[in-house]
Amino acid sequence: MATPTFDCKITTPMALNETNSAKGTLRWFVHGAEYDPRPAEIRFLVNGQRAFGALYQDMLNAKHSIDIICWGFQPSMYFVRDGGKSMRIGELLAHKGEKDNVKVRLLCWHDPSMGPELGENNMPGFDPKLTLTKRLVPDWVYKSVSLLSPDYQTTEEMAFDIHWYQRASYGNVTNTVHQHLADQFLDDMSPSRLLSSSWGGEASKYLEHQVVGFKNIELATRTFDASERGDIIGRIRAYGKRAGWSQKLINGMTLGMGAAPTHHQKTVLIDYEYPELAVGYVMGHNMLDQYWDTDEHKALPATPKTGRSGPTPWQDISSRVTGPILQDINANFCQAWDAATGQKLTEARKKSGVAGKHNLCLGGSSNERGVMAQILRTQSQYGKTDIRKLYLQALNNATQYVFVQNQYFRWDEFADTIKQVASTHQKGGRDAGTHGPIYLFVITNSSDAAVGEGTYSTYQMLDSLGYSDRMPGVKYAEAEDKFAAQKARIEGQLGKLQQEEKRMSTQSYDWSQIAGAANYIAELRGREGVVSGEIGDIDAQRSAFEQEQKQKQADRQSTDASKLTSGVDLRVASPGDTPTLKVLICTLVAPDTPAKAAWVPVYVHAKLGIIDDAFTTLGSANINFRSMNVDSEINVAIENGQIATELRRQLWGLHTTGRELDGKPKKDRFIEDATGQSDLDSAYTAWCAIVTENKQLRNEKKAPRASLVEFLRESKDRSYKD
Repeated sequence: MATPTFDCKITTPMALNETNSAKGTLRWFVHGAEYDPRPAEIRFLVNGQRAFGALYQDMLNAKHSIDIICWGFQPSMYFVRDGGKSMRIGELLAHKGEKDNVKVRLLCWHDPSMGPELGENNMPGFDPKLTLTKRLVPDWVYKSVSLLSPDYQTTEEMAFDIHWYQRASYGNVTNTVHQHLADQFLDDMSPSRLLSSSWGGEASKYLEHQVVGFKNIELATRTFDASERGDIIGRIRAYGKRAGWSQKLINGMTLGMGAAPTHHQKTVLIDYEYPELAVGYVMGHNMLDQYWDTDEHKALPATPKTGRSGPTPWQDISSRVTGPILQDINANFCQAWDAATGQKLTEARKKSGVAGKHNLCLGGSSNERGVMAQILRTQSQYGKTDIRKLYLQALNNATQYVFVQNQYFRWDEFADTIKQVASTHQKGGRDAGTHGPIYLFVITNSSDAAVGEGTYSTYQMLDSLGYSDRMPGVKYAEAEDKFAAQKARIEGQLGKLQQEEKRMSTQSYDWSQIAGAANYIAELRGREGVVSGEIGDIDAQRSAFEQEQKQKQADRQSTDASKLTSGVDLRVASPGDTPTLKVLICTLVAPDTPAKAAWVPVYVHAKLGIIDDAFTTLGSANINFRSMNVDSEINVAIENGQIATELRRQLWGLHTTGRELDGKPKKDRFIEDATGQSDLDSAYTAWCAIVTENKQLRNEKKAPRASLVEFLRESKDRSYKD
């Protein structure tokens, strides 16, 4: 076949005064997830005063519907703390249903065993018998039994909550048809049923006297059925074996998560079927009193009408969203609502034809802007683990820093991934001195309330990142177990050698075999000496380790500034052979804690990740195995540099703000303005300085310099449930 020839010229016009350019960016969103990235408007709401204040106003303005998914709901809670001028949330919802004809759907997680409610009661007043019973338990019981915690509501709130739930129960649309005998058994054996026979009588009549239902409020609860729990247990066991978990950890995790998986999502959707009005929330906050707080995180509580009324200050973040992204928040709500009630809301809303018609409603706010965003879920019943995929993909994109503010910090895949990223950078030629390291800034909790169920997993996480000294009690207990196991193994070898020597020494031999037997006995005795020496070496190592731990304990308690740096060892916190990664793990305290008083911890409940001032994710998912694989969770992810930078600066400024002598806030400008690699070096050094100074101030029983303090948990207790 002849080769074709072309003798014509092709001319392409080009305007030399017009040029095109493009930027190549890393892939942050999860490809192939159940929900694609969509345009959205987003505003982050740091702490309860902002989050609940904005939500209250949007609910007040609702015209047609309010759809709520929550882990916990307290009807007596004041979203706006103005001395009681505003309505309680239960009053507001009743008002919207009765006066404005707004349809309210409230979906809460509720475990039929009621076991979790013996700890933090996520629906105070829903079961009045349990609520009243917890009031009768003496304080010493709560202090001695870690799984129990008292309800913190006032008596007035308790009465309101009981009455509200009694009325809401008339609109309870939960599907009560059990598909498995095991589920029927769980329901029959719940404390609610068991206590009914003992309470009853006049108390029950009093609580139910003249109770009428709410107009337009439907309440539903959801849980995990027996087959779903069995599937969770099977998957945890399989994962644990693949990951090399100890049998103790596998057993603990299956018990903790199989017995009490939770529906942990928190979203609100308002007027979804009216696109020009629709607004949504993806929240970290639960709708309970103790989740309300201000940026001040004051050490002393106020009243439920005037300020922070929970047991401790509370750091949390939620988000307000509008635009096409709402259709994915709606899809999640409808799927959950239909599964819990047997209704067909998904089908009804599809027929409404509003999907894809929601516009961005910027409202003129500089804090709200159009972005691309993605909704992601953990939904084990449907095999969805997209939040896990998101975190691992985003960590692999990190080139400068990762900032995590999370209730828990105990997910092994997170640590393995960030270390591998740093190692890959180093092998690729990244030099920490020339190019700077990757920084991992973590703000989490070290208290019993947060770490208590997962001390071993938390220790593993910290140990993997070179931070084992921040849990010295567990480190000591783990070392003791290791030394004991080594010694037992070698003593077993010694015992076998001694038995063999005894057997040989007591046998009769003919004279032709005596020389060989004597040589064998001599060899056994020589091996016994070697093994005895190994036992001595283990005892010596154990003794040296004990002395080292005692010295570190003395350094931690020292007020000598020269010892503090070596004791805290923050400036050399790079883990092992990856000098391209620097790790800083901190907690928070109330900045106004007075001198000579025990420092009041701030409970970090946020579920936030920011990477390289480019990517942000926020929602309900914690940094633990449970949130990534078991519980139902929902997060929103955003790829926008300006939003990421502003939120990071806001939080870093909040936690590093010191006080002048006159008590006025003192700003650390180089921390607030950190945007480049060199400024990250300054921020890291500044965080270290604040933590070190706070350590000295605590030892001297003075007030803190700022909220930021080192992570330190000295307890030897080990738990394996999370």
